[in-house]
Amino acid sequence: MNFQKRFCEALLQTELQQKEIAEKCGINPSCITQYKTGESEPTLNTLYNLCRVMGVSADYLLGLSEI
Repeated sequence: MNFQKRFCEALLQTELQQKEIAEKCGINPSCITQYKTGESEPTLNTLYNLCRVMGVSADYLLGLSEI
């Protein structure tokens, strides 16, 4: 499974709105859309922040684990 699919699944599980996630991660909300469509992938720092805010592991988002 690739980042795009895992990221979309994680978004469905979180109670936060995409705009809130973007604000907490210090990124533009359009970045969330780009990650969802596969147009772009986050930097390492942004990946860390996304994981922290969304409560998922980087291993999960990167397809290295199932949890």
